[in-house]
Amino acid sequence: MRKLIVFQILLLFVIGVIAGMNNGASAEETVAEAVAREMPVLKGDQWVTMDENAKVAFIWGAGHVVTIEEVIMEKYPDQKRDTFVAKVVEASTNSPMTMSQVAAMVDKFYQDNPDKTDTPVMAVIWDTMIKPNIKAGIAGKPLE
Repeated sequence: MRKLIVFQILLLFVIGVIAGMNNGASAEETVAEAVAREMPVLKGDQWVTMDENAKVAFIWGAGHVVTIEEVIMEKYPDQKRDTFVAKVVEASTNSPMTMSQVAAMVDKFYQDNPDKTDTPVMAVIWDTMIKPNIKAGIAGKPLE
């Protein structure tokens, strides 16, 4: 009986995921278009309207993604790559910051550059906090 209930819950979950994936999507929609629709890139025009808790929560979420991949690369060395995550780790080792400090630097960028609110928040973080604190770019490519 218990297995049947677990199976029913899993079945409902799968049906919900499939229904959610098809919600508003056309047959011609690409994966990139679906991602843009469901999870648009956070840019300055939205950032400047967010409260401090939301800003820190965004930075915290990005930090969790970095931490998860870092743990995976430590646990499975064959997965170790010179990726964005490796550069975030390198930069944060060279110049540690709190989440509130990161949010404040993003705020300052948009305050100093009101004409660049179409710039994604992660691009601001890369250009102002990561890139200045790393030796080489992703996959060892030169920094531009």
